[in-house]
Amino acid sequence: LSSIVFTRRTVDGGFNSPNVGQDFESKKTTTLPSFIGTVVKLGRKRFGDHQFALAYSTFEVDRQEFGAGATDIAEAATLDLRLNNSFRSRWYGISFAAQTTRNVSIGLTAFLAQQSGDYSDDLGLSGGGTVDAAGLRVGGDFATISSSFSVRTYHFVFRLGALYRINPRWQIGLMFQPPGAPLSQKGSVFRRTNRAIGGETSYFLFDQGDLSTHAPIPWELRTGVEFKPNTLTTLSLDASVTGPVRYQRVFDTPSERQGTEANLGVYWANSTQRRWTPNIAIGAEHLFGKAVVAGGLFTNVSAAPDVPETSTEYAPDQVSMLGASFAVGIDTKGYRLGFGATGYFGRGDALSFSIDRDAQVTGYRRTKSTVSALVLYISGAVSVASKGAKDVQGKIKGREKTKAAEEGSETDGGDENEAGNEAGNEAGNEAENEAGNEAGNEAGGATESNSPAAD
Repeated sequence: LSSIVFTRRTVDGGFNSPNVGQDFESKKTTTLPSFIGTVVKLGRKRFGDHQFALAYSTFEVDRQEFGAGATDIAEAATLDLRLNNSFRSRWYGISFAAQTTRNVSIGLTAFLAQQSGDYSDDLGLSGGGTVDAAGLRVGGDFATISSSFSVRTYHFVFRLGALYRINPRWQIGLMFQPPGAPLSQKGSVFRRTNRAIGGETSYFLFDQGDLSTHAPIPWELRTGVEFKPNTLTTLSLDASVTGPVRYQRVFDTPSERQGTEANLGVYWANSTQRRWTPNIAIGAEHLFGKAVVAGGLFTNVSAAPDVPETSTEYAPDQVSMLGASFAVGIDTKGYRLGFGATGYFGRGDALSFSIDRDAQVTGYRRTKSTVSALVLYISGAVSVASKGAKDVQGKIKGREKTKAAEEGSETDGGDENEAGNEAGNEAGNEAENEAGNEAGNEAGGATESNSPAAD
């Protein structure tokens, strides 16, 4: 129904110059769009339930926002830096499932995956000359660099899944997602540099849209096991592997920029390379009457390559995280309302941008980065067939009883309505569980993405 996310990210010594070494710290408070899921069951009844199901879902897979700045004002020289980086990924899916036998169900989901990323930075450096009381530097040398990029991509992604019910206590599921098929991958680049050094001046401007980009979505394999030791308790284990992505530039270097500096942006990783990543999650749920208590632990292993000791090009942070979640709720026939919290923490490697004004050299050095977050959410589900259909069902049964009394016979005309009601309840419970899962997934992925556009 609703969620609020508190995130904090720090980069030790994210900006370094001879006079100052400044940490980067970004704190964000955002809300995540509601997860929406709808399930409709249809077809003739087999094995105690309808044979087929259709579903629609939309959810935010990932959201990242980072903004930081640094200022170093001295008589000998002045430095300033401002940067902003954001990324979002939202998926829209339609699912079809069929129960092929009493113990086996299969399903297929087709997603339209939308990714959008925006980056901007502004760097200024001046030295020499004289500085008046108002802070105006007269004479001397200076250089300014301004950059901004945007990436918009659409991919077709499908997932094939199967569920096997071993017995009433055990069931196992398997899902495979092939690499996403790109439908549209476009972006824009703006870059302006202005220099006046040693009496020589230069000015460069590049501004072009509708550029081809590369932001692949890798394959994924996931399996899960559920065990019910009794009718009130459920235990689950989920393990997944996400495939690697080969090296490729997000933006191919435009011909106008051939031979210029390698970086498009000071803190922009222009690479699609990702390593394969395993992850695991465990969870438990118990019913205390109408109250539901659930909790779990999960990992979020970074897909970024190893961060080099020194580099002339920027590379993404490699921060793996461990998280936990806890939720309580009320579960009644046809309704479920839950309140939960998910938190995670990770510390890993990142790159610090360094400037040597005297040597007029820039580069990157490895440092440490810390990421933490807390997600508070409210989740809920209701079966469409529960409330209104229960009232209608009561009226139908009343009429049937009257008709049966008149005809001197019994009728079982309410069975299908009851089946539909139960199916609706199951759909509501599934939707609520997915909402909680998505809140946890969004929390776990809020600062780490397998997509290069996130950098």
